Amino acid sequence: MASADQVLRQALSKYRYADICRRDVTNVFSQFKDLRPNHDSFIFNDGNKKELLNLDGTIPVTYKGSIYNIPICVWIMDTHPYNHPIVFVKPTSTMQIKTGRNVDSNGKVDLPYLREWHYPKSDLLGLIQILVIVFGEEPPVYSKQSQMTQSSSPNSYPGTGKYPGVSRQCDPDTTFSPFAAQAPIHVQGYNLDIFFQTMERFELDDIMNTLIEHGVDCVETFCSMTESDFKEIGLNIGQRRKCILAAEHIKNYGLNG
Repeated sequence: MASADQVLRQALSKYRYADICRRDVTNVFSQFKDLRPNHDSFIFNDGNKKELLNLDGTIPVTYKGSIYNIPICVWIMDTHPYNHPIVFVKPTSTMQIKTGRNVDSNGKVDLPYLREWHYPKSDLLGLIQILVIVFGEEPPVYSKQSQMTQSSSPNSYPGTGKYPGVSRQCDPDTTFSPFAAQAPIHVQGYNLDIFFQTMERFELDDIMNTLIEHGVDCVETFCSMTESDFKEIGLNIGQRRKCILAAEHIKNYGLNG
């Protein structure tokens, strides 16, 4: 079996910006140990086929206090980083895709981060970290079985789609730390760590994922929004009021005020 480095070397030999792509992929591997590079044929909607690099494996997602391994496949265009990747949820034989606002019936993922992809503000590591957040709010798979066993507990949970259909236990040679213990998340050049802390301070952590999905991923952007902006992204009147008060407080007294 070819090593990861050999796969990368072969796959990137025809990529226009191979050095940038290799660096981007390596950054992902440094934090997400259960993703592996593959080189395979990708068939586009118009029927054209192209040999592309993809990252295949699982990412650790926190859902209701437990960590689950969600299977994904990220196809990287040969024009990367100037064109966005194509992401699919890749269910195993025991899983069913759970369609939602971010995942269609084929498992294809649609996110504002992909639609608004722009190098150098966008990169693969930021994309994977956004997937962790989004899937933690709305798991993209559930178990086909009538019951799903969580491997770290003798108890079983009904496989009704309420829980992701994946085991909590990682492979024996792979260790995942809880999401909160990972390195600070960066999206579009901003440090989300500060944004997370600010939202929690003003008790807005329940809408944080909604804000991030709509591109509100830093304190500066948050404070520039109006009540109409918050309404447009789907916040109710109570949530909008809390956001406006928090933004006004930050603008008047700063983050530490």
